[in-house]
Amino acid sequence: MRLTHLNALRALEATLRLGSFAAAAKEIGITPAAVGQRIRTLEDYLGRPLFDRTALGAAPTAEAGEVVQTLGTGFAALADAMHSLKPDAAPEQIHVTMPESFAENWFAQVLSDFVGKHPGAELRVDASNRDHDLAHETFDFAIRYGKPLGAGFEERFLFGDSVQPVCSPGFAARHGLRADTAGLDGVPLIHVLNRTGDPGWAGFGGWARSVGIAPGGQATGVRFSKAGSGLQAAIAGQGLVMAGLVEAFHALKAGQLVMPFGADRRVETTYGYRLVHKRGARVSDMGDAFVTWLADRADIHRREVSALLQRFAG
Repeated sequence: MRLTHLNALRALEATLRLGSFAAAAKEIGITPAAVGQRIRTLEDYLGRPLFDRTALGAAPTAEAGEVVQTLGTGFAALADAMHSLKPDAAPEQIHVTMPESFAENWFAQVLSDFVGKHPGAELRVDASNRDHDLAHETFDFAIRYGKPLGAGFEERFLFGDSVQPVCSPGFAARHGLRADTAGLDGVPLIHVLNRTGDPGWAGFGGWARSVGIAPGGQATGVRFSKAGSGLQAAIAGQGLVMAGLVEAFHALKAGQLVMPFGADRRVETTYGYRLVHKRGARVSDMGDAFVTWLADRADIHRREVSALLQRFAG
C-alpha cells in the first residue's frame, strides 16, 4: 500500500475508535470535512464503502469495525518505532503537553526550579488545549485537567482546583468588594470564553448562586478567548474575573490579585490536574527525574495553597 494512505488510515482509526468524524477531527487537528475526505479517498482505493451514510449520519460497516484494533496496534507500533529512531541524545529530551492556561500561569512560574536541578534536560512543552492522542503521538507525558483516560495510561494526581472571582487590590477597594458584599451590580466583569467542560466549573452566575450573592448583570463586560489575557486584565485593574485557583495562584501569592469575597466563597471543581503517560511506555532517567520533580512541586503547591487560603480566610 502506498504511504500516502497512512493519513487516511489514521483518520479511519480515529473515527472508528471515537465514534464520529467530529471527534476524530478534534483529535487529529483537522476539520470533520477533511476527515470525511480522507476516508472517501481510502474507500475509492479499496473499491468498497467503509461507512453506511444516511440522513441520520454515518455508521461503520461490519468490515470496517473489525479492523479498529489492528489499526490501533499498528499506529502504536509506528510511534514506538519513531521513538527508537531518535538520536542518542533523545533520553535527555522530555516532550510534555499541557493546557495553555496551566502552562502560562502555573508551570512557567516553577519551571526554573527543574532547569536549575537538571541543566542537561531538554524540556519541550506543548501548551495546547487540543486533546492530543496520547496513545499514538510521541509525547512522553501530559498534564491533563479532565476525566481519567482509562486502563491504557498511568496517572498521578497532582492537585485539585476551585473557582472564585479575583481582581487587583485597587479594584476591590474602588468597588467596595468585601466578604460581606451582597451582589455584583455595577461591578465591571471580565469574561473568559471557551472554558473547560468540567461540570463543577462555575461562571459568574453559577458562582453567585452557590455562595448566596446576587449575580447582577452578566451581559456586559470584556470578553477574552484566553484565560491568561483575562488574568492580565484583572491584574491591570480592569475588572473582576472568574478564575481557577491554580491559574491565579502565583498572582495571588505575589499580591497582584486578591480574593475580594474571601476564601470561604470558593466553588470546588470536579476535575483536578493529573500527570499522565502511556502504560508500559519507556521512560528515560530524565523522565523519571521529571516525574519526581513534578510530584515534589505538587506537594509544595498544596501546602502553599493552604497558607494562601488562610490569608484570605474570613
